[in-house]
Amino acid sequence: MESIRSHFFRRGVCLACAAVLLLTIVTPAARAAGPEDAASETQQLTYADAAGMAEADRAIAALTGSADYGALDAAGRADAAGALLESLADGGLVQPGSLCLDAENGMYSFTYDCGVLGGILLADPDDEAGIDAGPIDAAGIPAALADPIGAENDVLPVGNAIVYYAFDDTTNSNRWPYYTIMQEYWNEWGLATTIDSEVTVADLRHMDDYDLCILSAHGAYYSYNAGWLFRRVKTAPIVILQEESSFWDDLRYGIDLLTHRVIKVSGRYCVTPDFFQAAYRGGKLNGNIIFSETCEFFGGGNMVDLAMSAALLDGGARAVVGFVNTVYAIYARNMLWGTVNQLITGQNILQAVDAAAATYGVDDIAWYLSQGGATPHRYAAFALIHGDDTAALYTLPAAAPAA
Repeated sequence: MESIRSHFFRRGVCLACAAVLLLTIVTPAARAAGPEDAASETQQLTYADAAGMAEADRAIAALTGSADYGALDAAGRADAAGALLESLADGGLVQPGSLCLDAENGMYSFTYDCGVLGGILLADPDDEAGIDAGPIDAAGIPAALADPIGAENDVLPVGNAIVYYAFDDTTNSNRWPYYTIMQEYWNEWGLATTIDSEVTVADLRHMDDYDLCILSAHGAYYSYNAGWLFRRVKTAPIVILQEESSFWDDLRYGIDLLTHRVIKVSGRYCVTPDFFQAAYRGGKLNGNIIFSETCEFFGGGNMVDLAMSAALLDGGARAVVGFVNTVYAIYARNMLWGTVNQLITGQNILQAVDAAAATYGVDDIAWYLSQGGATPHRYAAFALIHGDDTAALYTLPAAAPAA
């Protein structure tokens, strides 16, 4: 059954969100690149192109890595980034007229002279007013998993999963331990789980090897100026990786960069919906389930954008779960924990997300306030399911007929 649902939408908690969703389905947001502003498959990134980008990247890194820049507020950083980009445009490293400030989402975007898209984050994605919920405990563990081994030490394999962990490099991380704990539990319960803690663009071409793919990374809603004759602002959700850009990797990813499947933000590679569209052309994902923890995966500013999930579904995924708006990290992690636990018991994705929401709250502001938070962010983030909401890791055996 093809559907677009969330626990938030189904319960009718927010009629405004329903109206926004309907409007978005009728007039979906544009993908990351169109034929008028992206290169063809045959165009190559030259050594001169890569050298020009490297020079611009060094200037950007010098600014954003300085103590003076770090001490500025958001408006001050925007002014400093804008002034630098103007100077790079004057120097022929950035296309004049390509600069686009999205103050609400905290990003300055631009286009390198060669046509590759770039951006500067104006705030650290980890700066949030969230509350630490403490270690993973029994809150999200179904009764069927409370004693997974059981008297007969019999755990059935339920599939395999991968966590693409790109929040940080795991060094002194306050996130990383939670994922190793989840991996330990899920392996014990029959879901063979791998964690990729050095996620590259190339790694994301192998999602078809797994039944469940988890995108644990920062995300953003990327706004940029597009078009040659008539400039207009286009938007796309992006997944931000920790993979740092370099001269040689720019050449390696040249076609993806020129076609806007991959962009560079604050010195790191990010993937757009078009990346997944191209990587899994022909349905290569083989009906797997994808859960994204990234912010604004389904759009931001309370506007729903299905570009990312549509690309994955076109690529063969059976169901995609993610969040609308910027999401508190702990709420996203809790929802992931609760949802996967339910999938392991044989529940379908809709049942699993509903059960997680019943435990942790229908949206992240509800969770935040329940934990004693006093200054929630502007828009509540809620989970959305796009695709077949009956998708499951495996099918439960039919109950024996009554005697």
